[in-house]
Amino acid sequence: MNGMADRLTIGELLMLRIVTHRELQAVIDGFLANPQPGWWEITDGISVDILAAVNAHPHARAWMSQPGATLAAHELAIRTVILLAKPA
Repeated sequence: MNGMADRLTIGELLMLRIVTHRELQAVIDGFLANPQPGWWEITDGISVDILAAVNAHPHARAWMSQPGATLAAHELAIRTVILLAKPA
């Protein structure tokens, strides 16, 4: 990606419809099923390191490490850090 989109967050790209809700949900589901480190591609040319994003946000890290945390809590934490992240 070049230009303005390089500085936008995933959430902003979602509002601009460069990233779709379906693409976002697919990467969240994939990460929750197999939470591996590294870059996760959301759509062509737009990737995010989800594990690094979680580790960079103390609240998300806390939600993810809570004993007995629900899948919904994990999904909310992952969605939040992805929406705030700037893609590679």
